[in-house]
Order: sequence, then C-alpha cells, then structure tokens
Amino acid sequence: MHTKMQYAALMACALLLIPAVAFAQTSTQSTTTVQQSYMNATLAQVTCKANYLTGYIGDAISVIPTINSTAISADSSKITTDLQTVTSDANNGNKTQFKTDIPTLRADFKSGRLDLNHAVKASAPTKDERSQLRTDMRSLETVEQSCMFAAEQQSAQAKVVSFQFGIQQEQNRSHKLYLRGFDTTQLNQTISQAQTNLGNFVASISSAINSTQLKAALQSYCQYDGCKSGTNFHFAAQSALNAEQAALTAIKANQNSGQYSTQISQVQTDLTNAQNTLSAVGTGQYQGTQSTDVWNNLHNAQGIINQIWHGLNGHGTSSGSGTSSSNSGTTTSE
Repeated sequence: MHTKMQYAALMACALLLIPAVAFAQTSTQSTTTVQQSYMNATLAQVTCKANYLTGYIGDAISVIPTINSTAISADSSKITTDLQTVTSDANNGNKTQFKTDIPTLRADFKSGRLDLNHAVKASAPTKDERSQLRTDMRSLETVEQSCMFAAEQQSAQAKVVSFQFGIQQEQNRSHKLYLRGFDTTQLNQTISQAQTNLGNFVASISSAINSTQLKAALQSYCQYDGCKSGTNFHFAAQSALNAEQAALTAIKANQNSGQYSTQISQVQTDLTNAQNTLSAVGTGQYQGTQSTDVWNNLHNAQGIINQIWHGLNGHGTSSGSGTSSSNSGTTTSE
C-alpha cells in the first residue's frame, strides 16, 4: 500500500533548517544505517529458508535411492549461488542490486520446492523411506523455526532503528527552530510522545518468546501509518504540522505581519484542516483521501509561510518550518 520507510516528509522539513552539507552527510549516513539494517534482516530470513530447502533436497537424495536427483540438485546449486550473491550485496551495502537479486532467489525457492515435491512423488518411496523423510523434515523444520525467530527479531530491530532515525530527524529540526527563536513546545511534546511510544514498542518486541508473539508485537504500534489493527502515530504529519504552527506563531509576532493578514488567515485555515483530518484519523490508518488531504494542506500552508517570510525578511531565506512541494500526499508506512 505505502512504500516502506519513505522519509520524504521528515527530510524536506529538516532540509531547510540544517546547513546543506552537514545535513546531507548526516541524513545519508542515517539512511544508510536504516537500509543496511533492513537488508541484514531480509538476508537472515532468506538464509533460513535456503538452508531448510537445500537441506531437504540433500536429505531426499540421501533417503530415496530411486529419486531423480538431476533437477533438484541443480535447484539446490542455484539456490546456494543465489544466496551467496545476495549475501555479497548486503555485505557491500548494495541496496539496488540486493533488491534485484532477492526476487531471483525467491523465484528459485518456488521452483525448487515444486521440483522437489514432484521428484519425491515420482520416485514412489517405500513406507520406511517416507517415514525417514518425515522424521528428517521435522528436524529441519525445528531448526528453521528457531532460525526464523532470530531473523524476525533482527527485522524488528531494523524497524526500531528506522523509528529512531525518524525521531532523531525531528529532534534536529526542533533544535534548529528553537535556536531561531520559535516556540517548539508542541513539537517537543510530539517528539516526547514518539519516544515514549518507541520505548513501549521495544519492550513489547523484547518480551516476545516466539514468532506469533513477535508478529503481534510488530503490529501493535507503527510510528507512521503501517498498522492495520494496532496504533498508528502519524508522526511525520503531526510533527510537520507542529513545526508549521510554530512558524506561523512567529510570523504573527512580527511587527510587520499585519500586511499579510489574509495569507496568515489562510495558513491557519490550512493547518486547522490538517489537524482536523488527523484527529479524525486518530490512531487508525488513513482512509480514502485523508492522507492526501493532510499533506496537501500542509504543503499549501508551507508555501504561503515561505512567501510571508520571504517578504518579511527582505527576500531572505524561508522559515524552513514544515513541508516542501515533495511532501504533498506523502506518507510513511510503518
């Protein structure tokens, strides 16, 4: 539904506040850390599946002497090679190639399973052979389940890292606004709530003792909009709204702001509309046009805020308070 971990909302807001070179370096480093975490977690999961399937193929060849091993041996070799490729991609931090190679590995998983099932059935194993194969499969499945739980824990940690990154970006923005004399009280309260939520989320996933509990914990809280049944905090939109409201308050305090009374009124209307929609969404997921409505209002308000600041500061820099044109309709998924 939504692209995982799109931070355009947070990035664009902070971009105007942090010196360009410093921000680019910090943002790139943090984004790379998040991306690497997700690659490592995905690699851990496919490694579990690859080990199970190649182990099953090897066991079938060993247990059933009559099995036609040509095709399934080729499948096993292909899966092993694929796994080596995606491991190299992850180790080298090559996200683009990793995203290309993972589907190939998964497609080979599918064809390998189909070939194996066909080969076992066609070999007409004896009762003893079927019994031995089932026993060996249960052993392989036990190992895979343990492996997958560890991989899922790693995936959960990657999600925590991405949430921490989002909070860090908002802390950076709040600090810059504060240094410029903006009232960041409301923004800081939103950030503080996000930190509390994240702490509760970490405790929830840490207490999970099996995959079922861990999956439930992962769906219990999303910092943005990714939980179908859990709590969605909509952190990007709420923090952007807080920052823009702080900018508007600063504009109103400017002794020359009277000439912009019409524009100021429009900004407040846009921000109120955005807040009303967010309030209607609550902790659920966006429905219908709600996401677009929120971000369009924030985008419109930011454009007017920049125009006012441009005028008040004699064609100086923008306020850097909220969203840019790239934010309209943008959401984050987790």
